[in-house]
Amino acid sequence: MKPMPDEDDGDGFHRKCPWPYFGGKRHAAPHVWAALGDVDHYVEPFAGTLAVLLERPHPCNRAYYSETANDADGFVVNFWRAIAFAPEETAFHASWPVAEADKTARQIALLRWREDVMLDKLAGDAGWCDPQMAGWWAWAVCCQIGAFTGDGPWIADPESGRIVKQGRGPRLPGVRRNLPHLGDNGQGVNHAGCREPGVRRDLPHLGTDGQGVNHAGCREPGVRRNRPHLGSNGQGVNRPQLREPGVLDGMGEFHPIMMPKLLRWFAWLSARLRNVRILNGDWSRAVTTGAAHTLPVRQGGVCGYFLDPPYANETRSGNLYVHDDGDVAADVRRWCVANGDDPKNRIVLAGFDTEHTELEARGWTAVEWFNAGFLRGGMAQQKAGGSQQHRERLWLSPHCLRPSAEAPAQISFFDALEAAE
Repeated sequence: MKPMPDEDDGDGFHRKCPWPYFGGKRHAAPHVWAALGDVDHYVEPFAGTLAVLLERPHPCNRAYYSETANDADGFVVNFWRAIAFAPEETAFHASWPVAEADKTARQIALLRWREDVMLDKLAGDAGWCDPQMAGWWAWAVCCQIGAFTGDGPWIADPESGRIVKQGRGPRLPGVRRNLPHLGDNGQGVNHAGCREPGVRRDLPHLGTDGQGVNHAGCREPGVRRNRPHLGSNGQGVNRPQLREPGVLDGMGEFHPIMMPKLLRWFAWLSARLRNVRILNGDWSRAVTTGAAHTLPVRQGGVCGYFLDPPYANETRSGNLYVHDDGDVAADVRRWCVANGDDPKNRIVLAGFDTEHTELEARGWTAVEWFNAGFLRGGMAQQKAGGSQQHRERLWLSPHCLRPSAEAPAQISFFDALEAAE
């Protein structure tokens, strides 16, 4: 599918993840791919937004090349599965106005769904996903980042359905009834760039006592169980004049609840993820030799890893992710020490400047990739001192390619398809 001429804002809009995320690495991607090159198998064990994979400059869906993503968060895995299998339905459920009551209600429903359904079905059926919950989740994260840690006091009463506040002591996973995101004009699936022409703000019909579905004749108590109107080709909202193909979308007269640009965005992501293997579990399962060294790698190819674990506890605030563990960075570093000298492995490890310096004595190279021009309010402002993004580093294993100081310009997956044609 080629992008329409007016659908790319010049910043690769269609390659962005549809929700904000703490520690996203989209702007580091050119440096990552310059170091990895066009590897036979790409592995991203801490997938999150899949920012680096989506910025890959090489054509995807090629024979004998493979890509594997993993994340411990079932919400993330369900979303990416839903995007791959049902992009239109997912887009429909992600299209909704930002409303505080809906934010709270959907967050409660998602937490309950996570506890009752999600992990068992994700693990039990590789083709299963829930597009409604995927769309709701993406919308809810765009309304409130960090919404699903489950540490809030508010839940829905199972009998009355009303929202109730739990007392102190042991509690069920709940939500916080704070404000939705108001700091800008929308983010992720609520981004202002997704908005189609709107509706007229004129008065409703007032000239009679009601018409169509609001007709006064509809107001008697009860209903009759007789046949529907069959004497003509339709009347009121069913009249034949309403059946023209398509809808008015350029005159400011109609705005569908599912924004067309959001649907196109999700369709592009679905095409990009067509052959990406998506795992749901601990990061270490994705980096074993059996999982990572596919047949082309064993026959002389190379496996590229991008590792972006939660940063160490002493460098940032905790409780940012559903599965948050500030100690995992040390485990990842130990794996890097054990596997960095293998010529079949090219490994890029992300972290703050003081986290993984011991690797440099083993032949690894540290790259300072952050450019202050990338910061737009940012997800990395986790300490009282403001943004820490200037501390971002990438460590490149000894067998990585050695890029120049300026990482090469990247081309998108869709640009590559156009070039191939």
